[in-house]
Amino acid sequence: MFVSPNKPHIDKCILSFSHDQAQSRAEADQMSIEKAKREIRAGKKGISHLIMRARDDEVDQLKFLFLINGIPIMCYALGNLLKSSLKEIVVIGSPEVETVLNRFLAVVETGDKKITFVQEDPENLSLRQTMALGKSKLHLKPDELVLFQPGDLPFMYEIEKVLNDEDNQHHNLLLWLNSRQRMFPRYQEDPDSEFVQRNYHYRAIYEDVNELHDMKEPNVYPINLTALNPDIIDELHASRKDGKILQVGIRQALKYPGRFLKLILVLAKQFLKFESDLKRFRQNDKYQFGMHVDNFHKGVSALLDMTFKTKPHSDPSFVSDVDALEDWEDFESLTQYASQLHGEEGLAYIHPFGHELLRFKELAMPELKKELPIYRDFPAYLNRIYQTLKMDYVPFDSDGKYISPNADNPKVAVAFGWYSQKCEALKIQSGQEI
Repeated sequence: MFVSPNKPHIDKCILSFSHDQAQSRAEADQMSIEKAKREIRAGKKGISHLIMRARDDEVDQLKFLFLINGIPIMCYALGNLLKSSLKEIVVIGSPEVETVLNRFLAVVETGDKKITFVQEDPENLSLRQTMALGKSKLHLKPDELVLFQPGDLPFMYEIEKVLNDEDNQHHNLLLWLNSRQRMFPRYQEDPDSEFVQRNYHYRAIYEDVNELHDMKEPNVYPINLTALNPDIIDELHASRKDGKILQVGIRQALKYPGRFLKLILVLAKQFLKFESDLKRFRQNDKYQFGMHVDNFHKGVSALLDMTFKTKPHSDPSFVSDVDALEDWEDFESLTQYASQLHGEEGLAYIHPFGHELLRFKELAMPELKKELPIYRDFPAYLNRIYQTLKMDYVPFDSDGKYISPNADNPKVAVAFGWYSQKCEALKIQSGQEI
Protein backbone atom coordinates (compact mmCIF):
# COMPACT_ATOMS: atom_id res chain seq x y z
CA MET A 1 0.00 0.00 0.00
CA PHE A 2 1.19 3.52 -0.84
CA VAL A 3 2.10 5.12 2.49
CA SER A 4 1.75 8.72 3.68
CA PRO A 5 2.61 11.17 5.26
CA ASN A 6 1.66 13.83 2.78
CA LYS A 7 2.19 17.56 2.86
CA PRO A 8 -0.25 19.11 5.36
CA HIS A 9 -1.61 21.79 3.02
CA ILE A 10 -3.20 21.47 -0.43
CA ASP A 11 -2.26 24.30 -2.79
CA LYS A 12 -3.22 22.83 -6.19
CA CYS A 13 -6.69 22.24 -7.62
CA ILE A 14 -8.31 20.68 -10.70
CA LEU A 15 -11.58 22.50 -11.33
CA SER A 16 -13.83 20.61 -13.73
CA PHE A 17 -16.34 22.44 -15.92
CA SER A 18 -16.69 19.31 -18.02
CA HIS A 19 -19.53 16.81 -18.04
CA ASP A 20 -20.61 13.80 -20.06
CA GLN A 21 -23.07 14.00 -22.96
CA ALA A 22 -26.08 11.95 -23.99
CA GLN A 23 -26.10 10.75 -27.59
CA SER A 24 -29.05 12.97 -28.52
CA ARG A 25 -31.19 15.77 -27.12
CA ALA A 26 -34.25 13.50 -27.25
CA GLU A 27 -32.46 10.87 -25.15
CA ALA A 28 -31.22 13.45 -22.63
CA ASP A 29 -34.67 15.00 -22.19
CA GLN A 30 -36.31 11.62 -21.75
CA MET A 31 -33.79 10.64 -19.07
CA SER A 32 -34.42 13.89 -17.20
CA ILE A 33 -38.21 13.57 -17.41
CA GLU A 34 -38.23 9.92 -16.32
CA LYS A 35 -35.97 10.59 -13.32
CA ALA A 36 -38.26 13.37 -12.10
CA LYS A 37 -41.32 11.15 -12.59
CA ARG A 38 -39.72 8.37 -10.50
CA GLU A 39 -38.97 10.81 -7.69
CA ILE A 40 -42.51 12.18 -7.75
CA ARG A 41 -44.01 8.66 -7.65
CA ALA A 42 -41.75 7.76 -4.72
CA GLY A 43 -42.77 10.88 -2.81
CA LYS A 44 -39.22 12.26 -2.70
CA LYS A 45 -38.61 15.75 -1.37
CA GLY A 46 -35.85 16.53 -3.83
CA ILE A 47 -37.38 16.48 -7.33
CA SER A 48 -34.74 16.90 -10.03
CA HIS A 49 -35.15 17.73 -13.70
CA LEU A 50 -31.53 17.16 -14.63
CA ILE A 51 -29.59 19.66 -16.74
CA MET A 52 -28.01 17.42 -19.37
CA ARG A 53 -25.77 17.90 -22.37
CA ALA A 54 -26.31 16.16 -25.69
CA ARG A 55 -24.03 15.60 -28.67
CA ASP A 56 -26.48 17.15 -31.11
CA ASP A 57 -27.18 20.32 -29.10
CA GLU A 58 -27.14 23.46 -31.21
CA VAL A 59 -26.25 25.36 -28.02
CA ASP A 60 -24.31 23.29 -25.49
CA GLN A 61 -26.61 22.82 -22.48
CA LEU A 62 -23.67 22.92 -20.08
CA LYS A 63 -24.82 23.65 -16.54
CA PHE A 64 -21.64 25.52 -15.58
CA LEU A 65 -22.54 28.20 -18.14
CA PHE A 66 -26.02 28.81 -16.71
CA LEU A 67 -26.54 32.24 -15.18
CA ILE A 68 -27.34 32.96 -11.54
CA ASN A 69 -28.26 36.61 -11.06
CA GLY A 70 -26.92 37.20 -14.58
CA ILE A 71 -23.51 35.69 -13.78
CA PRO A 72 -22.23 32.26 -14.99
CA ILE A 73 -22.16 29.53 -12.36
CA MET A 74 -18.54 28.82 -13.27
CA CYS A 75 -17.55 32.33 -12.18
CA TYR A 76 -18.90 31.76 -8.69
CA ALA A 77 -16.85 28.56 -8.43
CA LEU A 78 -13.74 30.35 -9.69
CA GLY A 79 -14.32 33.20 -7.26
CA ASN A 80 -14.48 30.75 -4.36
CA LEU A 81 -11.06 29.37 -5.27
CA LEU A 82 -9.54 32.80 -5.86
CA LYS A 83 -10.48 33.66 -2.26
CA SER A 84 -8.68 30.56 -1.00
CA SER A 85 -5.02 29.83 -0.24
CA LEU A 86 -4.63 27.73 -3.40
CA LYS A 87 -1.69 28.65 -5.61
CA GLU A 88 -2.40 26.69 -8.83
CA ILE A 89 -5.76 26.00 -10.47
CA VAL A 90 -6.20 23.95 -13.64
CA VAL A 91 -9.56 24.54 -15.34
CA ILE A 92 -11.01 21.82 -17.59
CA GLY A 93 -13.85 22.73 -19.95
CA SER A 94 -15.32 23.47 -23.36
CA PRO A 95 -14.36 26.29 -25.76
CA GLU A 96 -17.27 28.33 -24.30
CA VAL A 97 -15.84 27.81 -20.82
CA GLU A 98 -12.50 29.13 -22.05
CA THR A 99 -14.21 32.22 -23.47
CA VAL A 100 -15.89 33.00 -20.15
CA LEU A 101 -12.69 32.23 -18.24
CA ASN A 102 -10.64 34.68 -20.31
CA ARG A 103 -13.21 37.43 -19.81
CA PHE A 104 -13.34 36.66 -16.10
CA LEU A 105 -9.58 36.78 -15.62
CA ALA A 106 -9.42 40.07 -17.51
CA VAL A 107 -11.73 41.67 -14.95
CA VAL A 108 -10.97 40.16 -11.52
CA GLU A 109 -7.79 40.11 -9.46
CA THR A 110 -6.10 36.70 -9.32
CA GLY A 111 -3.25 37.66 -6.99
CA ASP A 112 -0.30 35.31 -7.33
CA LYS A 113 -2.42 32.35 -8.40
CA LYS A 114 -1.55 30.47 -11.59
CA ILE A 115 -4.66 29.68 -13.66
CA THR A 116 -4.30 27.22 -16.56
CA PHE A 117 -7.02 26.16 -18.99
CA VAL A 118 -7.18 22.73 -20.67
CA GLN A 119 -9.88 21.93 -23.21
CA GLU A 120 -11.95 18.84 -22.50
CA ASP A 121 -11.78 15.87 -24.87
CA PRO A 122 -15.30 15.63 -26.37
CA GLU A 123 -14.64 11.99 -27.33
CA ASN A 124 -13.63 11.06 -23.79
CA LEU A 125 -15.55 12.93 -21.09
CA SER A 126 -14.80 10.46 -18.28
CA LEU A 127 -13.64 11.39 -14.80
CA ARG A 128 -10.42 9.51 -15.49
CA GLN A 129 -9.64 11.64 -18.54
CA THR A 130 -10.54 14.88 -16.76
CA MET A 131 -8.18 14.03 -13.90
CA ALA A 132 -5.46 13.05 -16.38
CA LEU A 133 -5.80 16.36 -18.24
CA GLY A 134 -5.55 18.29 -14.98
CA LYS A 135 -2.63 16.25 -13.71
CA SER A 136 -0.72 16.85 -16.96
CA LYS A 137 -0.51 20.57 -16.13
CA LEU A 138 0.58 20.16 -12.51
CA HIS A 139 3.98 19.22 -11.17
CA LEU A 140 2.90 16.92 -8.34
CA LYS A 141 5.21 15.25 -5.85
CA PRO A 142 4.50 11.76 -4.43
CA ASP A 143 3.55 13.26 -1.04
CA GLU A 144 1.16 15.90 -2.42
CA LEU A 145 -2.63 15.94 -2.48
CA VAL A 146 -4.57 17.91 -5.06
CA LEU A 147 -8.14 19.15 -4.66
CA PHE A 148 -10.44 17.78 -7.36
CA GLN A 149 -13.69 19.72 -7.55
CA PRO A 150 -16.62 19.93 -9.98
CA GLY A 151 -17.49 23.52 -10.85
CA ASP A 152 -21.20 23.49 -9.97
CA LEU A 153 -20.85 24.59 -6.32
CA PRO A 154 -21.46 28.35 -6.57
CA PHE A 155 -21.61 29.10 -2.83
CA MET A 156 -19.04 26.63 -1.49
CA TYR A 157 -16.62 29.36 -0.54
CA GLU A 158 -15.33 28.15 2.85
CA ILE A 159 -12.86 25.51 1.67
CA GLU A 160 -9.85 26.25 3.88
CA LYS A 161 -11.05 23.52 6.24
CA VAL A 162 -10.58 21.08 3.35
CA LEU A 163 -7.24 22.45 2.21
CA ASN A 164 -5.74 22.41 5.72
CA ASP A 165 -7.46 19.42 7.32
CA GLU A 166 -5.13 17.40 9.53
CA ASP A 167 -6.16 14.14 7.85
CA ASN A 168 -4.59 15.33 4.58
CA GLN A 169 -1.23 14.22 5.96
CA HIS A 170 -2.30 10.67 6.67
CA HIS A 171 -4.66 9.72 3.81
CA ASN A 172 -4.30 9.65 0.05
CA LEU A 173 -8.01 10.04 -0.64
CA LEU A 174 -10.59 11.86 1.47
CA LEU A 175 -14.29 12.09 0.66
CA TRP A 176 -16.12 14.97 2.35
CA LEU A 177 -19.51 13.26 2.62
CA ASN A 178 -22.75 15.21 2.88
CA SER A 179 -24.41 14.21 6.15
CA ARG A 180 -28.03 15.30 6.53
CA GLN A 181 -27.82 15.13 10.33
CA ARG A 182 -24.69 17.30 10.45
CA MET A 183 -25.89 19.93 7.97
CA PHE A 184 -29.49 20.15 9.13
CA PRO A 185 -29.64 18.91 12.74
CA ARG A 186 -33.17 20.31 13.24
CA TYR A 187 -34.72 19.10 9.98
CA GLN A 188 -37.29 16.89 11.73
CA GLU A 189 -38.74 19.48 14.12
CA ASP A 190 -38.24 22.41 11.72
CA PRO A 191 -38.51 21.25 8.06
CA ASP A 192 -37.81 24.77 6.72
CA SER A 193 -34.35 24.65 8.30
CA GLU A 194 -33.39 22.10 5.61
CA PHE A 195 -33.11 24.78 2.96
CA VAL A 196 -31.29 22.48 0.51
CA GLN A 197 -33.55 19.65 -0.61
CA ARG A 198 -31.70 16.51 -1.60
CA ASN A 199 -32.33 12.77 -1.57
CA TYR A 200 -29.98 10.83 0.72
CA HIS A 201 -29.51 7.31 -0.63
CA TYR A 202 -26.66 6.12 1.62
CA ARG A 203 -26.60 5.15 5.31
CA ALA A 204 -23.57 5.37 7.59
CA ILE A 205 -23.30 3.91 11.08
CA TYR A 206 -20.76 5.60 13.35
CA GLU A 207 -20.21 2.93 15.98
CA ASP A 208 -17.96 5.06 18.20
CA VAL A 209 -20.79 7.54 18.87
CA ASN A 210 -23.71 5.16 18.15
CA GLU A 211 -25.22 7.31 15.38
CA LEU A 212 -26.89 6.66 12.06
CA HIS A 213 -26.41 9.29 9.35
CA ASP A 214 -28.20 9.77 6.04
CA MET A 215 -25.48 10.42 3.49
CA LYS A 216 -25.09 11.78 -0.02
CA GLU A 217 -22.03 11.36 -2.23
CA PRO A 218 -19.29 14.00 -1.89
CA ASN A 219 -18.58 16.95 -4.18
CA VAL A 220 -14.94 17.60 -3.18
CA TYR A 221 -12.10 15.11 -3.38
CA PRO A 222 -8.64 15.72 -1.87
CA ILE A 223 -6.63 13.03 -3.64
CA ASN A 224 -3.05 11.91 -4.20
CA LEU A 225 -2.98 11.43 -7.97
CA THR A 226 0.41 9.69 -7.90
CA ALA A 227 -1.06 6.92 -5.72
CA LEU A 228 -4.32 6.66 -7.65
CA ASN A 229 -5.52 3.73 -9.72
CA PRO A 230 -7.64 5.69 -12.23
CA ASP A 231 -9.53 2.63 -13.53
CA ILE A 232 -10.96 1.77 -10.10
CA ILE A 233 -11.82 5.38 -9.28
CA ASP A 234 -13.65 5.78 -12.58
CA GLU A 235 -15.73 2.64 -11.95
CA LEU A 236 -16.60 3.62 -8.37
CA HIS A 237 -17.50 7.16 -9.44
CA ALA A 238 -19.79 5.89 -12.20
CA SER A 239 -21.70 3.74 -9.69
CA ARG A 240 -22.06 6.41 -7.01
CA LYS A 241 -25.67 7.34 -7.80
CA ASP A 242 -27.22 3.91 -8.39
CA GLY A 243 -26.16 2.21 -5.14
CA LYS A 244 -24.04 -0.44 -6.86
CA ILE A 245 -20.77 0.71 -5.33
CA LEU A 246 -20.39 -2.52 -3.30
CA GLN A 247 -20.87 -4.77 -6.33
CA VAL A 248 -18.47 -2.65 -8.38
CA GLY A 249 -15.92 -2.70 -5.57
CA ILE A 250 -16.03 -6.50 -5.31
CA ARG A 251 -15.72 -6.86 -9.09
CA GLN A 252 -12.69 -4.58 -9.14
CA ALA A 253 -11.08 -6.32 -6.14
CA LEU A 254 -11.29 -9.69 -7.89
CA LYS A 255 -8.77 -8.35 -10.41
CA TYR A 256 -6.27 -8.09 -7.52
CA PRO A 257 -6.32 -11.35 -5.49
CA GLY A 258 -4.11 -9.94 -2.73
CA ARG A 259 -6.45 -7.03 -2.18
CA PHE A 260 -9.51 -9.26 -2.28
CA LEU A 261 -8.09 -11.41 0.53
CA LYS A 262 -7.83 -8.28 2.69
CA LEU A 263 -11.46 -7.52 1.88
CA ILE A 264 -12.92 -10.81 3.07
CA LEU A 265 -13.29 -9.82 6.75
CA VAL A 266 -14.65 -6.42 5.72
CA LEU A 267 -17.26 -8.01 3.48
CA ALA A 268 -18.17 -10.58 6.15
CA LYS A 269 -19.04 -7.83 8.63
CA GLN A 270 -20.92 -5.92 5.94
CA PHE A 271 -23.12 -8.86 4.98
CA LEU A 272 -23.60 -10.31 8.48
CA LYS A 273 -24.06 -7.22 10.64
CA PHE A 274 -25.13 -4.12 8.74
CA GLU A 275 -28.83 -4.89 8.31
CA SER A 276 -29.28 -5.94 11.93
CA ASP A 277 -27.34 -2.94 13.22
CA LEU A 278 -29.37 -0.59 11.02
CA LYS A 279 -32.59 -1.92 12.55
CA ARG A 280 -31.42 -0.70 15.96
CA PHE A 281 -31.93 2.81 14.57
CA ARG A 282 -34.73 2.25 12.02
CA GLN A 283 -36.90 -0.78 11.55
CA ASN A 284 -37.86 0.07 8.00
CA ASP A 285 -35.55 2.01 5.72
CA LYS A 286 -35.15 2.25 1.96
CA TYR A 287 -31.62 3.01 0.84
CA GLN A 288 -29.16 2.16 -1.92
CA PHE A 289 -26.04 1.41 0.10
CA GLY A 290 -25.14 1.31 3.78
CA MET A 291 -21.90 0.95 5.72
CA HIS A 292 -20.23 0.84 9.10
CA VAL A 293 -17.90 3.78 8.62
CA ASP A 294 -14.73 2.23 10.06
CA ASN A 295 -15.36 -0.97 8.09
CA PHE A 296 -15.89 1.07 4.92
CA HIS A 297 -12.56 2.84 5.44
CA LYS A 298 -10.76 -0.50 5.79
CA GLY A 299 -12.45 -1.92 2.71
CA VAL A 300 -11.80 0.99 0.37
CA SER A 301 -8.21 1.34 1.62
CA ALA A 302 -7.65 -2.33 0.74
CA LEU A 303 -9.39 -2.03 -2.63
CA LEU A 304 -7.48 1.08 -3.70
CA ASP A 305 -4.23 0.03 -2.00
CA MET A 306 -4.02 3.53 -0.54
CA THR A 307 -5.01 5.22 2.70
CA PHE A 308 -8.63 6.37 2.59
CA LYS A 309 -11.09 8.17 4.86
CA THR A 310 -14.52 9.81 4.71
CA LYS A 311 -15.22 13.14 6.41
CA PRO A 312 -18.80 14.14 7.32
CA HIS A 313 -19.30 17.89 7.52
CA SER A 314 -21.89 20.44 8.63
CA ASP A 315 -21.79 22.87 5.70
CA PRO A 316 -24.92 22.88 3.43
CA SER A 317 -23.03 24.64 0.64
CA PHE A 318 -21.04 21.42 0.08
CA VAL A 319 -24.19 19.55 -0.96
CA SER A 320 -25.79 22.46 -2.82
CA ASP A 321 -24.60 21.75 -6.34
CA VAL A 322 -26.45 22.59 -9.56
CA ASP A 323 -27.38 19.31 -11.21
CA ALA A 324 -31.01 20.15 -11.93
CA LEU A 325 -33.30 23.03 -12.83
CA GLU A 326 -34.67 22.96 -9.28
CA ASP A 327 -31.13 23.45 -7.95
CA TRP A 328 -30.63 26.43 -10.25
CA GLU A 329 -33.87 27.92 -8.94
CA ASP A 330 -32.61 27.64 -5.35
CA PHE A 331 -29.75 29.99 -6.16
CA GLU A 332 -31.67 32.29 -8.48
CA SER A 333 -34.34 32.70 -5.78
CA LEU A 334 -31.64 33.29 -3.15
CA THR A 335 -29.87 36.02 -5.13
CA GLN A 336 -33.15 37.66 -6.13
CA TYR A 337 -34.17 37.74 -2.45
CA ALA A 338 -30.84 39.33 -1.54
CA SER A 339 -31.41 42.02 -4.20
CA GLN A 340 -34.89 42.72 -2.87
CA LEU A 341 -33.44 43.37 0.59
CA HIS A 342 -30.22 45.18 -0.35
CA GLY A 343 -30.55 46.38 -3.93
CA GLU A 344 -27.95 45.79 -6.63
CA GLU A 345 -25.28 44.98 -4.04
CA GLY A 346 -27.36 42.19 -2.50
CA LEU A 347 -25.05 39.46 -3.76
CA ALA A 348 -22.18 40.86 -1.67
CA TYR A 349 -24.19 40.17 1.51
CA ILE A 350 -24.24 36.42 0.87
CA HIS A 351 -21.05 35.77 -1.12
CA PRO A 352 -17.57 37.04 -0.13
CA PHE A 353 -16.64 37.39 -3.81
CA GLY A 354 -19.90 39.20 -4.50
CA HIS A 355 -18.47 42.63 -5.33
CA GLU A 356 -16.07 41.13 -7.88
CA LEU A 357 -18.83 39.00 -9.43
CA LEU A 358 -21.07 42.06 -9.81
CA ARG A 359 -18.19 43.98 -11.38
CA PHE A 360 -17.68 41.13 -13.85
CA LYS A 361 -21.41 41.20 -14.63
CA GLU A 362 -21.23 44.91 -15.41
CA LEU A 363 -18.00 44.90 -17.43
CA ALA A 364 -17.93 41.52 -19.18
CA MET A 365 -21.44 40.16 -19.60
CA PRO A 366 -22.55 42.67 -22.27
CA GLU A 367 -19.82 41.38 -24.61
CA LEU A 368 -20.38 37.74 -23.64
CA LYS A 369 -24.04 38.11 -24.60
CA LYS A 370 -22.84 38.95 -28.10
CA GLU A 371 -20.20 36.21 -28.23
CA LEU A 372 -22.04 33.17 -26.84
CA PRO A 373 -25.50 32.15 -28.12
CA ILE A 374 -26.55 30.79 -24.70
CA TYR A 375 -26.47 34.33 -23.30
CA ARG A 376 -28.22 36.25 -26.09
CA ASP A 377 -31.60 35.71 -24.43
CA PHE A 378 -30.96 33.46 -21.47
CA PRO A 379 -34.48 33.79 -19.95
CA ALA A 380 -36.09 32.63 -23.20
CA TYR A 381 -33.51 29.85 -23.57
CA LEU A 382 -34.25 28.56 -20.06
CA ASN A 383 -38.01 28.86 -20.52
CA ARG A 384 -37.75 26.58 -23.57
CA ILE A 385 -35.89 23.97 -21.51
CA TYR A 386 -38.64 24.04 -18.87
CA GLN A 387 -41.27 23.59 -21.54
CA THR A 388 -39.38 20.75 -23.23
CA LEU A 389 -39.08 18.92 -19.90
CA LYS A 390 -42.87 19.25 -19.44
CA MET A 391 -42.71 21.38 -16.31
CA ASP A 392 -45.93 23.18 -15.46
CA TYR A 393 -44.40 26.66 -15.25
CA VAL A 394 -41.54 28.74 -16.64
CA PRO A 395 -39.09 30.76 -14.51
CA PHE A 396 -39.19 34.03 -16.49
CA ASP A 397 -41.91 36.19 -17.98
CA SER A 398 -41.73 37.69 -21.47
CA ASP A 399 -39.71 40.63 -20.14
CA GLY A 400 -37.09 38.39 -18.53
CA LYS A 401 -38.34 38.94 -14.99
CA TYR A 402 -37.90 36.00 -12.61
CA ILE A 403 -41.38 34.73 -11.69
CA SER A 404 -40.85 31.19 -10.41
CA PRO A 405 -43.45 30.18 -7.81
CA ASN A 406 -40.58 28.75 -5.77
CA ALA A 407 -39.18 32.25 -5.16
CA ASP A 408 -41.67 32.64 -2.29
CA ASN A 409 -40.71 29.40 -0.55
CA PRO A 410 -39.94 30.06 3.17
CA LYS A 411 -36.68 28.14 2.71
CA VAL A 412 -35.32 31.04 0.62
CA ALA A 413 -35.34 33.36 3.63
CA VAL A 414 -33.74 30.63 5.77
CA ALA A 415 -31.01 30.16 3.16
CA PHE A 416 -30.41 33.91 2.99
CA GLY A 417 -30.04 34.08 6.78
CA TRP A 418 -27.56 31.21 6.83
CA TYR A 419 -25.40 32.50 3.96
CA SER A 420 -25.44 36.13 5.13
CA GLN A 421 -24.24 35.15 8.61
CA LYS A 422 -21.55 32.91 7.16
CA CYS A 423 -20.44 35.56 4.68
CA GLU A 424 -20.27 38.26 7.36
CA ALA A 425 -18.20 36.03 9.65
CA LEU A 426 -15.71 35.26 6.88
CA LYS A 427 -15.39 38.93 5.95
CA ILE A 428 -14.71 39.89 9.57
CA GLN A 429 -12.15 37.11 9.80
CA SER A 430 -10.35 38.29 6.66
CA GLY A 431 -10.68 42.02 7.42
CA GLN A 432 -12.87 42.77 4.40
CA GLU A 433 -15.34 45.59 4.30
CA ILE A 434 -18.94 44.43 4.79
